[in-house]
Amino acid sequence: MIEKFKYFLLDCLERHQSRSGRWFAYFLIFCILGSTTVFVLQTTPLESKWGSHFRIFDSFVIVIFTLEYFLRLWVAPKRRDFVFSSLGILDAVVLLAFYLTFVDIFFLRGFRVLRIFQILKIVRYSDVMLSFMKSFRYYRDEVKIFTLTLFLVLISSSFGLYALEKGQNSQGFDTIPDAIWWAVVTITTVGYGDAVPTTVGGKILASLVMWLGLATIAIMTALVTKIFIDHFFGKRLHSCEKCHFPHHDHDAKFCKNCGALLDAEKLQKASKIIQ
Repeated sequence: MIEKFKYFLLDCLERHQSRSGRWFAYFLIFCILGSTTVFVLQTTPLESKWGSHFRIFDSFVIVIFTLEYFLRLWVAPKRRDFVFSSLGILDAVVLLAFYLTFVDIFFLRGFRVLRIFQILKIVRYSDVMLSFMKSFRYYRDEVKIFTLTLFLVLISSSFGLYALEKGQNSQGFDTIPDAIWWAVVTITTVGYGDAVPTTVGGKILASLVMWLGLATIAIMTALVTKIFIDHFFGKRLHSCEKCHFPHHDHDAKFCKNCGALLDAEKLQKASKIIQ
């Protein structure tokens, strides 16, 4: 009896293709969107008139999310893996932020804004989003290149501007964090203009940073575009059971890496997920 109940819960919580899983996902998405809307309205004058109703709805949603979290924990094959997974941590953060709403301790009030993370829970109920996010694991080297490039440009430019402008510019280069803020604004091509280099050396370095910023953003854009195109219009994320090569055409019959026969049924399911 318990095993049947666990199977039913797994069907509702994890298998979004089933009817029960689909309706449960729709219900939780309604709760997420409704709670996010209430959170926004609580910061408006409507709070004074409808505050009690907002809190009732909050209480209802927190009960649902708490029940969902512990049910997921109960049916998880490896509970430790669930607790420390990215989605498990997200669920825990959302619950924490909800409970802090009812705690009137001044140093905890700032954490209530974490409730906005509940909108990210929608990713859990979208097979398309989940499969796309998983695609990033096959581009680890590219992600490392982008991360390293961004870090080097950010640190070298901010340290350089701090050394060149400190004591000679009163616009915001007196500390390294101030210089890092300038570097972020410049690299992302936002250009607020709240801090501007005035020394000759600072201007030369700033010019170099602007070009490096364009190159860094281009790397990021190319990486995301590549993953998007490969995922939705290129190879399907279906691993060969023999060599575990992950990318194959949707109509492939044999592994392009080792030549082993592919499981056509699993490959077809992998194709349907992103349609």
